[in-house]
Amino acid sequence: MPRRLAALLAVLCLAASAAGAQAPAAAAKPPLLAPLSGGQELPLPAATEAAVPSPAEVLGYPLGSRFTHWDRIVEALAAIDHASDRVTMWEYGRTYEGRPLQLVAVSAPANIARLEAIRAERLRLADPAGLAAGERERLVRELPVVVWLAYGVHGNESSSAEAAMATAWLLAAAGGETAELLRDTVVLIDPLSNPDGRERYVHAYEQRTGSRPNPDPAAAEHFEPWPGGRHNHYLLDLNRDWAWASQQETRHRLAAYRQWEPLVYVDFHEMGTESTYFFPPAAEPIHPRIDRALVSWLDAFGRANAQAFERQGWIYYTGENFDLFYPGYGDSYPSLRGAVGMTYEMAGGGRAGAALALPDGSTLTLADRVARHLTTSLATVRTAAQNRRRLLEDYAAARTPPRGEDARTFLWPADQQEARALADLLALHGVRVEQLAEEATLPARPLTAAAGEAASPRQFAAGTFAVSTAQPLGDLVEALMELEAPMSPGFLERQRSRIEQDLSPEFYDITAWSLPLAFNVRTWVAAGTPRGLRPAEEGRSAVRGSGELGWLVPPQGLASYRLAARLQEKAVPHRIALQPFTAAGTAFPSGTLFVPRPRGGSAADTAAAATLTGALEELALTAHRIGSSYELKGLSLGSDDMAAVRRSRVGLVAGDGVDPTSFGFLWHLLDREVGVPHRRVDVERLGDLDLWSFDVLVLPDGFDYDGAIGEKTREQLTAWVRSGGVLVAVGGAVEWLQDHELTKIKRWKPPEKDPEEGEDEERMKGPEDRPLFTPGAALATTMRASHPLTLGLQSPPAVLVEGTTVLLPTGEPRQDVVVAAEDDPVVAGFAWPEAEERLAGALLVGSERVGAGSLVLFAQDPSFRLFWRATTPLLLNAVLYGPSIGLGGRG
Repeated sequence: MPRRLAALLAVLCLAASAAGAQAPAAAAKPPLLAPLSGGQELPLPAATEAAVPSPAEVLGYPLGSRFTHWDRIVEALAAIDHASDRVTMWEYGRTYEGRPLQLVAVSAPANIARLEAIRAERLRLADPAGLAAGERERLVRELPVVVWLAYGVHGNESSSAEAAMATAWLLAAAGGETAELLRDTVVLIDPLSNPDGRERYVHAYEQRTGSRPNPDPAAAEHFEPWPGGRHNHYLLDLNRDWAWASQQETRHRLAAYRQWEPLVYVDFHEMGTESTYFFPPAAEPIHPRIDRALVSWLDAFGRANAQAFERQGWIYYTGENFDLFYPGYGDSYPSLRGAVGMTYEMAGGGRAGAALALPDGSTLTLADRVARHLTTSLATVRTAAQNRRRLLEDYAAARTPPRGEDARTFLWPADQQEARALADLLALHGVRVEQLAEEATLPARPLTAAAGEAASPRQFAAGTFAVSTAQPLGDLVEALMELEAPMSPGFLERQRSRIEQDLSPEFYDITAWSLPLAFNVRTWVAAGTPRGLRPAEEGRSAVRGSGELGWLVPPQGLASYRLAARLQEKAVPHRIALQPFTAAGTAFPSGTLFVPRPRGGSAADTAAAATLTGALEELALTAHRIGSSYELKGLSLGSDDMAAVRRSRVGLVAGDGVDPTSFGFLWHLLDREVGVPHRRVDVERLGDLDLWSFDVLVLPDGFDYDGAIGEKTREQLTAWVRSGGVLVAVGGAVEWLQDHELTKIKRWKPPEKDPEEGEDEERMKGPEDRPLFTPGAALATTMRASHPLTLGLQSPPAVLVEGTTVLLPTGEPRQDVVVAAEDDPVVAGFAWPEAEERLAGALLVGSERVGAGSLVLFAQDPSFRLFWRATTPLLLNAVLYGPSIGLGGRG
């Protein structure tokens, strides 16, 4: 065996036991890794830099023998950084709970010394169209390959952060071929992508375990208390947030990613305890906008991992379960930027703990999990280094934009409510967003046009936003903006076959995410790239008109609700228009706010005026000064249809039985995005609270409200609603209300049939008689424009539907607020024909009067993953204005 290969294999074999050591205990160094299950012991690398302390030496225990808290992980990595000239570490952001997000760069000392120059040249290659052929060739010839290894995006998938320390140390300290590989490689190690979630998991585990791990699956340490450690502080799934960047951690990571644009990105995860290990090739479907040359690299990395595993006798699988379709994953998102994005999954997850007995009689240990993640980490670095030049060539090719008519441009008017927010999100990703410098007539077709509909001339105003695919991130633009991402017929045929066999289909995530639909922004598509584009300007406030009576603020997306929340919190008087009207020739829709100018000149009046003007400036809102109510057409400022807004006292329900992510969407929306003062309420304590201290209660999606809410509390809730409360229910909470006949709105249920003798009732049913899961499809809708819940919505919102629940319309105008279109309702994503037929005309948002109060029912999460903003106004109208606009309230 060649010496270099032998040295590398020694590195991949990573761990040793202290058994048999003869040195005195005081002088003994702890082994890097605890022994694996079955007493397996693996030798350490033959030669390491003695001056570089291993994590075990810093921590005082072998990796895999216990969980390491985040501050100690940082301590171990800092010690490696201090001792090695191959390493440098820096902070790239903070979590919501204030923990640092760290990035560790490992490379040859010469590369570390010029790391900033390497980074700058990497970014030049990220825009290859602007390079001369000779310069592009030079960069491909000379640049090292950048590999980003990301560990622990799910906090309860706990082995990967331990493996990150071992990876950093072995790359920093090992000699032989490892040192040579680093000449061609810059390895960026993100040791813990979700520190807040991990600390929640580890603390809960430590509180439930005894003096040593109990492998019995029934032991308490194998069950996480609500909400578990998977998610970040706000209980959002960071591995679903890449494209939407709703979370602070994601935004920091995106900024760091854009500074480096890695060629290889690996996201380390854990899965079910009885699984083995997954690495690519990925399963179907694979997003069609991911460059096929990059997809072909999955086989090369998969084969390298397979060889490393087979040397150890470890088993694995590929090509199943984990696809490359949804653009918000930590593998598909980098792939859409031109990298080779991959997910590695180890058995374990939140139930594994430090040791878990498996049904086959074996024991899965933390050390087992660390060892496998470490092995694939090092195999990935080796494969990338050996294929450096080809990876750089394929990356540059993937980032080379189309030319001429092969490009397309997405256009949307700047005066739409969420137009600026959509432009800002794309710009956050590094997409070049421009605007028309002057009015132009362009051949274009609506994004939602029927297939085959030709473009026709359309006039676009100056300032219209324009995003062309003729840019390095053109594939990402297409993926995020277009309606459809087709899946192969073979994949869909296999899923149909599974349904016919009474098996669950293998859709891993949602199938619709088009940002124009999500933001409810009308968008057109033109061939090529229009002339006369200028860089997009930042949003800024504009106060128009004159007069001393006050300000009219028309609806402008979520920014308007931020203003309303601030006015309520600061007790600034304001009103909301329940009907459209005109003033001084300008049309104002329903949902327009009127803020009277304070007249008294007191300190409170001065503060109120400052609150308004400061908020207008900060939120970049347009407002209109008004001098007379008499000139208004349609309503007057003192009309009953210009309702005075009172502060809404809001409770948001959390706890066992509540879906953590649904709660997280709502929590982050109210707390961070809009700033609605609210109280978080534990579901099991509802019966102990004074419900009459709330005006609005919000029940997120849930799976076991019965487990926490008994009959007495249900009666209290009913009495509270009848007395004027507004109860907002989402998803499973709606079903709970229905199951207890607390609402008259019904849901679809399979028809009852008598099975023939000896025939299973469920298997007798065809697809048309069963609940069929819809994997996140977007539905066109109609809405009741005059309903209080639709204030500010200028067009019916598309609704994202996931799951099997179908609510039945009542036929009552005041109850059927948003209903799915009757014909061909699916406008993006996939639904089985039987499911689409059932969803046609389904009730998606309902409102039911109960005494002096109301039930507001959402069949789906109205702020799904915080990117589906089209339906968020319906929720915020209920929460912020419900007691003021006729949904409830007490005199």
